[in-house]
Amino acid sequence: MGLASTILVARLLGAEGKGVLAVVGAIPSLALGIASFGLGPALAFMAGKNRYVARELVTAALAWSLLLGVLVGGLVWLARDVLLASILKGLTAADLALVLVSLPAYYLNAFLGALFSGHGRAVAVAALSALGATLNLVAVVVASLTFPGDSTAVVLTLSIAAWAGALCSLAVYRSGFVYSPRRLIRITREAMPYAVKSYVGQASSMFFLRADVFFLNYFAGAAAVGVYSVATNLAEKLWLFSNPVSTAVYSKITGAERQDAARLTMLTSRALLILNCLAGLALFTLAVFLVPVIYGVQFAGAVYYLGLLIPGVVVFAVSQPYSQFFTGQLGRPDVTSILSTAMMVLSAVLYVVLIPVMGAAGAALGSTLSYSTSMAGYAWLMPRAAGVTVREMLVPTRADMTLYRSIMTSAVNRLRRS
Repeated sequence: MGLASTILVARLLGAEGKGVLAVVGAIPSLALGIASFGLGPALAFMAGKNRYVARELVTAALAWSLLLGVLVGGLVWLARDVLLASILKGLTAADLALVLVSLPAYYLNAFLGALFSGHGRAVAVAALSALGATLNLVAVVVASLTFPGDSTAVVLTLSIAAWAGALCSLAVYRSGFVYSPRRLIRITREAMPYAVKSYVGQASSMFFLRADVFFLNYFAGAAAVGVYSVATNLAEKLWLFSNPVSTAVYSKITGAERQDAARLTMLTSRALLILNCLAGLALFTLAVFLVPVIYGVQFAGAVYYLGLLIPGVVVFAVSQPYSQFFTGQLGRPDVTSILSTAMMVLSAVLYVVLIPVMGAAGAALGSTLSYSTSMAGYAWLMPRAAGVTVREMLVPTRADMTLYRSIMTSAVNRLRRS
């Protein structure tokens, strides 16, 4: 569904319109990373440890979403003149206002997603992700049919879709609320120590995942962002393989004994390495032939950027189970925060150095180099924390291959029986 939305936007609005919407989409992502203050990971941690009942946690998620959404939206709006003349150039004041009004919905979706992950409800996470993508596709279609070529209309319908998705998440969670300010304050106080330790990592990780759009928009303009965003949208589709796996194992890594958690972490990482490498190769091969046809000739350069992005996206996916081990099993989000900070600093330097010289290719190369920093860090830290070797972390074993064959055989047999 998300892929269909990007194709429609590219065809209907062209490279510049696609770039404007890419910048619009990056605003809530960066706001969530920088100004959610680690509360999402804290909610997942408390849910995984069963610290509070569901209705208490969902009440906290709702309260924090409204507070942060309004506060962050107001501050950004006050700085709109400076932002619209620099990193947000190409957007109108109306575009920005529509995005800011929907910020509480984006916060709520993120916090509820953290709760679902903490409770091990991977199927619900997947279903809500699919619903959100479907709502976005409907929003693009409705806006395009009603106001052809008007990017502001698309922004409006996407904002409505964000609120609809947040309300659906509440409905799926199926929990009541606790109308007790005292309980809310208690949960907030308990969440803060973990949130503070994870905040730097969350903020910096979102920076290096989304700031490339703002740097590229500043140095090269919206049209360059439009072509580049096709590459990033395609590359991040590889995480459709890794994110559900990471979501499914988070509660198990968090709740297991340390040795069992370490074994599960390494097994998951090795599997993601094989899965994402094969998927990345297939994706690039298809993109060479299909991107100019599906998106249009003006987006053909996205294939080159995609080739530069795929290695970094694969390495980043492989490192995620180790992040979960330190944050969930060891309760050490500060470790991932340090690594994420290193990635943020490196990415900022690389974007400033490479983008003025190489354009969008510099953004892609800088992203891949910064993504690889996390795996290098975990390759040094994991052996010291769990007594394992780098070979065990990254090199698939014969036992892995036997397991994969068994899983495939089981899946085929189930399909036949069905």
